[in-house]
This record gives sequence, structure tokens and C-alpha cells, in this order.
Amino acid sequence: MRYVRNVVCGAVAVLGTALAFAAAGAGPHLAFAQEPAKGSAAFERFRYSFFEDPDSWRDGLDKASLAQLEGEERTRAETMLIARLPDDRAIIGLGVLRSERAAPRLVQLFVAERKQQFEDPRRPRSDSRRGSDRDWLPYRLIHLAKALWQIRPDAGWPAAAIDVLAFADNAIQRQTAAEELYDVRDPATVQALIKALDDPYGLVRHHAARALLAIHGLAADSRDPQHMTYRVMSDDAARHEGAKRDILAAIAGRPIAPP
Repeated sequence: MRYVRNVVCGAVAVLGTALAFAAAGAGPHLAFAQEPAKGSAAFERFRYSFFEDPDSWRDGLDKASLAQLEGEERTRAETMLIARLPDDRAIIGLGVLRSERAAPRLVQLFVAERKQQFEDPRRPRSDSRRGSDRDWLPYRLIHLAKALWQIRPDAGWPAAAIDVLAFADNAIQRQTAAEELYDVRDPATVQALIKALDDPYGLVRHHAARALLAIHGLAADSRDPQHMTYRVMSDDAARHEGAKRDILAAIAGRPIAPP
């Protein structure tokens, strides 16, 4: 019954936010024509990373260059990304831009992916949020949840990524969820990331630790191999538990940091 209530509450939250977007009059502009004219250095770095780089998933998307764009170049980048939906790189980029113009289309995609998450026929009846990854992969849903949170924060968005973090059998899927929950400043996200400090997979624990520190306004990165975010990856129980205690002590009593 709790699962059913969660599904219903999540659907209500999503539909409510979708209506809010519609009421605001944000509408996607899907027309896009290739523009050969070169832009600024930042624009060209963005264009290469999001549209041309065959190794972008390995090297990481150049979000920093996209975030630097202003004025006409920002609008141009936004239009290019909207035209590429539902490509995952476009979803990520539109989140970086906090694109109200793309929001209705992103909500539509989110609702469809969330429905797929709950209705995958290969998932066991005992817990319909767990099961085989063969029919459906959650990566697009995770990216949509983060992008919509960036555009207009609402607890209904990260709940989808939290479900992946908590229930996915595939460690890489849980890792991706932990990475995308970085800087999602929401109490439910904090609780899910604390639980993920005990995930069986070290990289999930590492990214959960980074996200917890960032959400509480603390430095999340270090080159020190003895840093708590690295020690929590250890398979040695004592080392892992010590790092977990340090992480929880670091965030104890600290409010969620403002954006």
C-alpha cells in the first residue's frame, strides 16, 4: 500500500507542476535550422561537446561553457538543444540553462519515463520498483529529474532518481542516480544519500558522500586519498564505518545550503 501511495502522490506532484508550467505560458520552440556562423569560444566549446564529440560520455559534457553563454548565444544554444530532444545530452543541457521554454516538453518526457519505471512488465510482483534492467533503462529519467529540478525545484522530480538509487539492481544505474542528486537540495534527497553510504558498490558510496557534502555547503572534492569521500569506498568494514561517521559528523546540525 505504501508503494501505491507513493506512486499516486508522485503522479499528483508531477501533474501539478506540469500545470504550473503550462499556466506560466512556457512552450517549446522546436524549429531549428543549422547555423554555420561561428560563435564565441565558449559557444564553440559547447557546440562541440554537446553535438559533435564522440567521446562526450567518457570525457564529460562541457557544462561550464554552456553556463557561460549569455544573450543571443544562450537563446541559440537553448533552441539547438530543444530541437535535439529527447536526446539525453539535450536534456542535461536544458537543465544547465534552466530552460523554462523547454519545461513542458521535459515534463511530458518525465511523465512517460516515470510511468515506464512503474510498469516495466519484467519487474517482480513482490516489488515493482526492482527487477530486471533488460526492458527499461532509467538513465533518461534520472537526467530528466535533475533537469526539471534545476528549472523549478519540486520534490516530485528527485523522487524518481531516489527510487533508482534505492532500488536498482544495476550498480552503474545507482551510481548515476547518486551523481545526478549532487546539489539537489531537498530533505528526502539527503535521507536517500545517507542510506546510500552503505551501498554495496564503492563508487555509489563515494558519489553519495560528495553529494551530501555539497548539499550542506561543504567542499565535496579532495585529492587526499585519506579524505572521507574516498575512505567510504573501502571494502574494509572499519575504514568504511570510520568514513561514514566522519561524513555524518560533518553535516550534523548543518542546514541544507541555499542555492
